[in-house]
Amino acid sequence: MNKKTIGCLLLTSLAFFSCKDQKKANVDVAPVSDSAKVISDHLHFCEATCWNDDSLYISNFGGDTINPLNKLGKGYIMKFTTNKPTVLIPADGRLNAPKGMCVVNQHLFVADVNAVMVFDLRNTKKSQKISFPANDSFVNDIAVCRNNMYITVTNTGNVYKLDVSAPEKMNEQALKLFAKVPGANGIVATDSIIYVASYPVDGNTKEENVIYTIQNFEKPIVRKLFDRKSQYDGLVLSEDGKSLYFTTWVNGNVGKINLKDMTVEKLKLPIQLTGPADMSMHKGKLYIPDLPNSRVLVY
Repeated sequence: MNKKTIGCLLLTSLAFFSCKDQKKANVDVAPVSDSAKVISDHLHFCEATCWNDDSLYISNFGGDTINPLNKLGKGYIMKFTTNKPTVLIPADGRLNAPKGMCVVNQHLFVADVNAVMVFDLRNTKKSQKISFPANDSFVNDIAVCRNNMYITVTNTGNVYKLDVSAPEKMNEQALKLFAKVPGANGIVATDSIIYVASYPVDGNTKEENVIYTIQNFEKPIVRKLFDRKSQYDGLVLSEDGKSLYFTTWVNGNVGKINLKDMTVEKLKLPIQLTGPADMSMHKGKLYIPDLPNSRVLVY
């Protein structure tokens, strides 16, 4: 599946073309171990990975058709530990096309279609829904720094700010528009700077589709990190904070930016990826979802 095909699929979803009914997801998957290279068995269009202590969470659209804006309620979250993997959030109708995730004080925040869902990890039957304005359909990724959560919306380019100091009472919090970034996708937040990846929802890469920085959080200043245009999706900082890793759907590449001298290195991966999405890092290893191929590369 090439990038034009994927771009058309995303554009079709944004136009709200319907997809056929999807079957209930099969979630019988292989466990993670230190020697694992690929997690693949019966993951269904896995878009994002997230670590919570020593547990890996993987979000899945479910079904047998890629549609990042579907509202069929087939989305689910898998949890992987050293033991047999379990279904953390089942395909029970609460999730549609879950994407980026983040854990705050025992609550899992999940970007979904036109919303962010919040699950109490002490009792996942408890959930809250943060609804977005009607035009903000492609809610994509989330990042947290201190008590603030930053949420990207790809189709509008909106980046929202949300107070998450009391995650059990999110219905009392209000979304605040923080910044605008064309095709806002993956996001990383630190005390002083936020990085945002740009993805063209129509599949046609433009000059604006680069990686951006946001600084001066009281009056946000948005700037291009560089002029290297691509179809950027996931972002993650190295554990020492010196490098920024990115995924791009152009040739399924994963790269690393040296934030000191701005040199870019393409990683030599053990397998060819088609649509590397919202990755995470844990103990020096990248966990990279390959969305169209329903697998996660551990590298």
